[in-house]
Amino acid sequence: MPRKVDHDERRRHIVEALLHIAGTHGLDAVSLREVAQQAAISMGAVQHYFATKEDMLTYALEHWLSLSVHERFSARVRVRAEHGTPILRALVAEYLPHDEPSRFDARVAVAFLARGAVDASLHEKLSKAVQAFVGTLTALLAPTADPAFEARRLAALLDGLRYALLMGALTHAEAMAVADRHLADIGAQSPASVTSSPG
Repeated sequence: MPRKVDHDERRRHIVEALLHIAGTHGLDAVSLREVAQQAAISMGAVQHYFATKEDMLTYALEHWLSLSVHERFSARVRVRAEHGTPILRALVAEYLPHDEPSRFDARVAVAFLARGAVDASLHEKLSKAVQAFVGTLTALLAPTADPAFEARRLAALLDGLRYALLMGALTHAEAMAVADRHLADIGAQSPASVTSSPG
């Protein structure tokens, strides 16, 4: 008796191949043919699940946001927090790429954000993801005078540092020094907590 195909698993396999390409070469390198080759399946199999590249990108973005933002990123922040790093600083340290998994996720994020700026089908989902991130920062910055404003300012700072890190213009330690000074300046972190917490 033939084995029943798990269609959800097949879709995930295809979009993981797409994300690998996006994180390695950018979204410009993504095509049905390249994804099929990376996934080691036929183009017909890819087209069975995704009629167009746009359909595939939309599904891949949803999958990546769920996997990266809600699972991998949160897990990495928890590990730092469990080792004594204040939660806000743990989040900042993991948002800034410092190893291959975090660099991969940052490259995928930059690739989708660049595409989302000109692709209406991705724009709404990316906008909601950014708003959710700012909302998380707002909650963590509650002790400051204007947490909503400071969250937007911190998010902009972190994105700038993230791009510089991806370009090799800063080290993670240098980027953290900038972020730490900013958090101390707005009263979100005491200088003592910086020196007593792991990077």
